[in-house]
Amino acid sequence: MDRYQFTFDPRKKGLRKILGDLEADVMEAIWARGQATVHDVHKRLTVADRELAYTTVMTVMSRLADKGLLEKRKDGAAYLYVPVASKEEFTRRTVGTVLSELLDDFTAPAMSQFVDLVGDEAVMEALAKAIDEKRKREDSDV
Repeated sequence: MDRYQFTFDPRKKGLRKILGDLEADVMEAIWARGQATVHDVHKRLTVADRELAYTTVMTVMSRLADKGLLEKRKDGAAYLYVPVASKEEFTRRTVGTVLSELLDDFTAPAMSQFVDLVGDEAVMEALAKAIDEKRKREDSDV
């Protein structure tokens, strides 16, 4: 998954910020099952009041495998697609990449905006605790 290049669109919701709409739907379907064939995903996605060609789902799943989000395994006559990372791990890595890139290019404004957006006292306390724990780990590594 480290090689996956994505586009970040802050106007969209959830996974759609980083994946296309159909890519997000496919990944959600596969994460829900743990693994799936094109037939499994096509069946799940066409139930939701939308016409979707089988070949379209197959193309999207193949591209997700090419991008490193899915692993493609031969299973008899079909292919079985397995997520390379859990949804939580994918989200954590992607958020890490976005934050890292923002901090690399816009350190001061990124930190300032982050602190301004963290308005809840409990969240600020959790952030302060995380910073303290990070400092302690770094001090013990020296």
